[in-house]
Amino acid sequence: MDRTNAPVESVETLLSVVEFLEQSGEVGVTEIANAVAVSKSTVHNHLTTLRERGYVVNEDGRYRLGLRFLRIGETVRMRTDLFEIARPQIETLVEGTDLVGNLAVEEQGEGVYLYRSRGSDEIRFSTRAGEVHDLHCTATGKSILAHTSPDRFDSLLESIDLVSYTDTTITERDELLDELDRVRNRGIAFDEEEYGRGLRCVGVPIFGPKNTVVGAVSLSGPAADMSGTWYRETLPERLQATKNRIEVNLHDY
Repeated sequence: MDRTNAPVESVETLLSVVEFLEQSGEVGVTEIANAVAVSKSTVHNHLTTLRERGYVVNEDGRYRLGLRFLRIGETVRMRTDLFEIARPQIETLVEGTDLVGNLAVEEQGEGVYLYRSRGSDEIRFSTRAGEVHDLHCTATGKSILAHTSPDRFDSLLESIDLVSYTDTTITERDELLDELDRVRNRGIAFDEEEYGRGLRCVGVPIFGPKNTVVGAVSLSGPAADMSGTWYRETLPERLQATKNRIEVNLHDY
């Protein structure tokens, strides 16, 4: 067996503990042990190490993630040129609207939100950065997929599980390929309630200095509001203007 490619069991357990804490909030050792299928003593040893390094907090025998993770996440994000350049542009884009602006990139076959900004409190769904989403059923994901280099595109397509979230989600490979052709031709991607019922989204790709796609920006909102020329023409025009400003600054960075 090639040990260089073998998973390290203790690291996998540690990461499972961290991921369970992320999902669950404050929990006890027994809950964690049951969730990750290891002994309580093993969990306790990992938690002790994490607590000593500032990664978890122990409050009366219940554990939660520490703010040290926040510092790490912000460090990663701040080192991304795209985030630094796009953030103020997205703030301007959503100002005075009831929409959510999204900045996303692709990493390991998934879309990851680098930044999300809500124009008003009328929209209540999550705007957390770091959330992942599928590429085949979101406006940012389609924008990235449609403009990815041929070699990368083939590997991405092989890794995508065409999961159905609603009755409008694309779940057939040929249908997805046709949709991506349309995205390339018009330079705009639409999410027609494919990721969430009652939610529509429109997005455009962002190209870097080497004319390779580095991410995408989109606007999301209630399907009832995202309709007609506002959805099909006005918002795409605004997104194209935002895209242009981001790309100009990227090329000058």
